[in-house]
Amino acid sequence: MLLLRHRHGLPSPLPRRRAPLRALRRLAMSSASASATPPSTSASAAAEYHCRTKHSLTAGYARGPGRLDWANQPNPFLRFAPAPQLPLPNPSPPALSAGPVPYPALFHSPPPPPPPQPLTVDSLSALLYHSLALSAWKSTGLSTWSLRVNPSSGNLHPTEAHLLFPHPREPGRLAVAHYAPRDHLLEVRATAPAGECAAILPAPATAVLALSSVFWREAWKYGERAFRYCNHDVGHALAAVAVAAAALGWDAKVLDGLSYQDLGRLVGVDNGSLAATPEELPNRVIKGKAPWVERQHPDCAVLLFPAGSEPEVDYGRMSDALRRFDGLDWVGKANALSKDHVVWDVIYCTAEEVKKHGPAPEERFVVMPWRKNPAMSEGLYKQLTVQEVVRCRRSAVDMDVVHVMGRDMFYQMLLHCLPSGEAGTGERQGKQCALPFRVLPWDAEVHAALFVHRITGLPKGLYFLVRNEEHFGALQRAMRQDFEWVRPEGCPDGLPLYRLMKGDCQRLAMQISCFQEIASHGCFSLGMIARFDPVLHDKGEWMYPRLFWETGVLGQVLYLEAHAVGISATGIGCYFDDAVHEVLGLKDLEFQSLYHFTVGSPVLDKRIMSLPAYPGPGIDA
Repeated sequence: MLLLRHRHGLPSPLPRRRAPLRALRRLAMSSASASATPPSTSASAAAEYHCRTKHSLTAGYARGPGRLDWANQPNPFLRFAPAPQLPLPNPSPPALSAGPVPYPALFHSPPPPPPPQPLTVDSLSALLYHSLALSAWKSTGLSTWSLRVNPSSGNLHPTEAHLLFPHPREPGRLAVAHYAPRDHLLEVRATAPAGECAAILPAPATAVLALSSVFWREAWKYGERAFRYCNHDVGHALAAVAVAAAALGWDAKVLDGLSYQDLGRLVGVDNGSLAATPEELPNRVIKGKAPWVERQHPDCAVLLFPAGSEPEVDYGRMSDALRRFDGLDWVGKANALSKDHVVWDVIYCTAEEVKKHGPAPEERFVVMPWRKNPAMSEGLYKQLTVQEVVRCRRSAVDMDVVHVMGRDMFYQMLLHCLPSGEAGTGERQGKQCALPFRVLPWDAEVHAALFVHRITGLPKGLYFLVRNEEHFGALQRAMRQDFEWVRPEGCPDGLPLYRLMKGDCQRLAMQISCFQEIASHGCFSLGMIARFDPVLHDKGEWMYPRLFWETGVLGQVLYLEAHAVGISATGIGCYFDDAVHEVLGLKDLEFQSLYHFTVGSPVLDKRIMSLPAYPGPGIDA
């Protein structure tokens, strides 16, 4: 198996550093920028993990393997033999009455989206084919590897998907199935009486899709920082599912009132997978055979239902119904992913601390009003369907340093990054009503600090997109007091974008992104800045992974927007955390940078051959 050089790679050694902006040189490259952020006042285990896994200009990178153990690279495909298989047809337009949906129409047309399709094997196949399936195989020399519709850190794909839906072959029963993307099929691991599980699928809901993570797949390459990347990928997957569902006329919403234990029963983590005994849970990094690290960590469940409807979810009854899953006849044993392992203990300890054990006080399942996205001009997009855009998405490995983006196109991309969509008079951004952010049940907590490099009619410099305007005052107080906070020329009404400082930020963007040139070679790059300590303190540590989910959803939007206009993008997980904070003037944990991104015209490697996703070569790569 071949692992591509990727956005989370750790470049070494560190080159000599020079800042491009005189005003920021002393900040980003000073000893202060390299020091750790002061510890959280809340003594939060999540905050401790977060500070421990920061990359530093002087102290070095977060703890990782140092070198890659290719002999134990995890298998990217989990299977549960001998579970019965339900093959999924290759979705084609004639199979679904809705047909292809133009990309702009899904976001700009009056909501809700196309008329809802009935739940059938064909519509389930279309959902998965356009969200979590393979998108292509790549080959060069003796190496062949797969790509997927949903992006993943290092193309390692820790995210697994499971479905609960009416069994097409057994009327009156629900199928509990694992999705196998290599062969685009469902492995039916258990069935349950539909009547006893009515609370899990309240009318008119059609299915529940659950996501889980295999931490070992990311930890193999990234060590302690892998927990961050796994949760980025959960967000990528949530956005991919929400967009694919909308193209079928369905809505999608995280069932965030379910506990970790509820999710474990839905995914079947105690059935067919090894668990660690108390003696096996280490308090230090250990190497050797530890098959329990391949166990799935249940992340979330998403309710799928016809757009425009609002199922009545009772989390208490839903949890009671899921307890019955302990008595189901589960079929299938998980295949081994590696022969030997490295146990990064802090990942498993932190995952334990940030579990959610039930609904928050007064938490209810609420479907937000569906809001369309503001549109600058339909002509900015290529003539592509949603289905084409999601399946052609790729992570760029280099940018051409030449392409210049039009200002209106830049503004249009940012309009699609707004959580509330086209807000009415006097309304402010913050509620997550627009696609795909509406899949998340909390108000937006993530903003974007943008390094503008090559935008026609827009001065180079540092800009800031405020995605929740309730945070505007706190952001201004927390950030540098000499920032301009000026609305840029031609910025449309309703887009809370501000210029902070003029100047060429290309070298700065490269330096704070672990000296990766791709951060400076595109049209713009950005850091996603989350309200951090107040969220953990006010809501609970279980919000820590969810903040990363939100960054992953935002990242998927940027991926799709870039491909819809004919260019590309890539996520950047390797950056010097506190150097970013120093540039912005952030002094404590009130706001933290959780994910970086870059958008531009890609440089294609002509040595790599692209092959169809299905039928594939039948290898685990």
